[in-house]
Amino acid sequence: MPWLPVIFIVLPFSELMILLKVGAEWGVLPTLGLIIVTATVGYQLFRHQGLHTWRRVNEQLNQGQVPERDLVEGIVILLAGALMITPGLITDAIGLLCLLPFTRRWLIKRLAKRFMSRVNIYSHAPHQGPNSAPSGRVYEGEVAAANEQSVKDQQKLEP
Repeated sequence: MPWLPVIFIVLPFSELMILLKVGAEWGVLPTLGLIIVTATVGYQLFRHQGLHTWRRVNEQLNQGQVPERDLVEGIVILLAGALMITPGLITDAIGLLCLLPFTRRWLIKRLAKRFMSRVNIYSHAPHQGPNSAPSGRVYEGEVAAANEQSVKDQQKLEP
C-alpha cells in the first residue's frame, strides 16, 4: 500500500498549497465561494446519482438479478460524495469525475481491469470431473456415532 502516505500526507499539503495560491490570486471570498459552490454541486450530483443507482439496484433485486455493476457504481458514488465533502480543489475534482456517469464507468472499467490482472484464482479439485475415478485407496464401511460410554466399553474389550 505505497499510496497510503500520499493520501494522508501529500494530499492535504497539496490541497493547502493550491487553496493558498488560488486565495492569493483570486482573494479569500472568491476562493471560499468556489469551495462552497463545488461542495453544493457535488452534493446535488451525489444525491441525484446515488438515488438513481439505488433505484436500479432495487429494480434488479426485485427481478431476481444480482446488481453487481450497480453496486460497484454505488460504492464509487459514495467515495465521490466523501471526496466532495472534503474541502479542497483536488478532492473536489476527483469527486466530480467519480460522480459523472461516463467518467465513473471508465474509471470502474480501468480499476476492474487492473484488479483482475493482479488477482490469481486457484482451485483445488481432487476429482477433476464428474466421471473421473478417485485416486488412492477407497475404504468402504459404515460410520456410527459414539458416545463416551461406548468408547470406554470398547477400550475395555481391547487387549
